[in-house]
Amino acid sequence: MTWRERWALQSRQRVRVRPTREGWWFLLLVVGVTLGAFNTGNNLLYLCLSALLSLLVIQNVLAEWNLRAARLRRRLPGELFSFEQAEGAYVLWSLRPGPALVGIQVEELDEGGAQAEVSVVPPTGEVEVPAAFTFGGRGWQRLGRVRISSTWPFGLFLRYREIDLDEAALVYPARRPGGARAGGAERGAEEETPRRRGGAGELLGARPYVEGDPIRSVHWPTSARVGRPMVVERAGEEARSWVVRVDVQSPQVEDELARACGQIVTALSRGERIGLELGDERLSPQHGGVHRRRLLTALALFERGL
Repeated sequence: MTWRERWALQSRQRVRVRPTREGWWFLLLVVGVTLGAFNTGNNLLYLCLSALLSLLVIQNVLAEWNLRAARLRRRLPGELFSFEQAEGAYVLWSLRPGPALVGIQVEELDEGGAQAEVSVVPPTGEVEVPAAFTFGGRGWQRLGRVRISSTWPFGLFLRYREIDLDEAALVYPARRPGGARAGGAERGAEEETPRRRGGAGELLGARPYVEGDPIRSVHWPTSARVGRPMVVERAGEEARSWVVRVDVQSPQVEDELARACGQIVTALSRGERIGLELGDERLSPQHGGVHRRRLLTALALFERGL
């Protein structure tokens, strides 16, 4: 589904209304004034009733106008780990060129558990508001409905729409520490690597920075020249490589995966070369952001056979 089709779908979403606590008191006041005016015929009560009903009409018109114009999309974090908060964002904007949108709240109704609030959305731009996403399991997780709501302008009624923003997010296992034999996730035999990238020797070249590369490897003059982070690779002294082995037959296989995930992330953040043995799958020791994603994806999508 294209974004244009999603925007059209959001326009058709039904707006629901429910009174706030202040709204219930307001409605009781309206009912009381109405009964008093009809029973007594007092012109002053009729005047008060007219003012209250006018306020109610203004509230409904402005609130409907405000919420109908709002549009929304997610920006998921680059990496998601089970049971860990990860910073993403919601992007809100208005379809109308008129006044700004005011007092919009966003809440996930299915997976993710994220919430956000933005005070003002300008009519000619968009606002990106941070949101923390948390998932309780690994693998592909589906994100579905999102609720956008507002009590603007007078706080008497909550208006909300439930929007379908179906999206899949790959969630890695939880990161847990583990020693050589902790939980079966262990380091394997050393492998000699006479040309280790990231050292201080012969220049091997430059490439764009990817998540998982050590910050110390960023070459700032080159980055400033090309307008994005660049990593300089050099050949260094001999270094050791490690292989993390996961006991897939263990009854606590989720703990095995979590400890392996923690070891991989820690090793790669130190610039080490790391590999993985996961059942019949073996990934040779390497380093860098692409290799990091390959290892973590293997852990996230692992399924033990019957």
